[in-house]
Amino acid sequence: MRSSASLYDALAPTYEDHFMAPHRKAYDDLAWEACREAIGTTPGLVIDVGCGVGRWSRRFVDQGHRVVGIEPALGMSDRAALLQGENFTVLRDRVEHVELETGAADAVVAMGSLQYTADPAAAIARCATWLKPGGVLCVLVDSLFGLVVELMRADRTSEALQRLYTRLGVWRIDDQEADLHLLDAGTLGDAFKQAGLEVLSTAGLLVGASLIGRDDLVAALTADYDRQLSQERALANCRELADLGKQLLVIGRRTA
Repeated sequence: MRSSASLYDALAPTYEDHFMAPHRKAYDDLAWEACREAIGTTPGLVIDVGCGVGRWSRRFVDQGHRVVGIEPALGMSDRAALLQGENFTVLRDRVEHVELETGAADAVVAMGSLQYTADPAAAIARCATWLKPGGVLCVLVDSLFGLVVELMRADRTSEALQRLYTRLGVWRIDDQEADLHLLDAGTLGDAFKQAGLEVLSTAGLLVGASLIGRDDLVAALTADYDRQLSQERALANCRELADLGKQLLVIGRRTA
């Protein structure tokens, strides 16, 4: 698989602006709501895997948590390092290589990062070892079936079938490309269970993209963001629709 590091290096200067797009802001808002509720606001140790420029790390620090960010893309980690202080440390390495104390973290979050690892299930298992009993793991990935539906709606049948059977995607920005794993709710949930985690919730974020199409979803969010976000929140709460989301969010707890 082609590494995502150079793509994220190129994206780093405008990464904050990337989430001004209505659909990205919407799934980010929904993911933050769910993760914040699962983790709680009692100060603890949060590990932010693929922390990027530190968008979520900053929020956790503001809530009083101590945060360790993991980020292999130097352009991203340089910006995250600007947060460096008593309650934030950034480790410039891949999640597969970082050595952290086992059983010490109250929460581990991986927002859109584990799909770029060679083996997402192994990465989930590694993250689980860092959790103390009762600690929470939150993982966001691109949805296999959500992408297949989007491609089929766009009459890109050959590509849709290729993604479906290879379970691999490609993210392109300008002249940069990175390969990623595409996951479904069942596979992701199984990885959590194999890592010794109890699955607390499985949600598809932006199910509306599959139901009405991405362009119409973006138009609805632009016209009345709060109204459409409320609809997306309701759809995300329906476990049976999870695979229709553009993103999958699974939250689990270490039981022992």
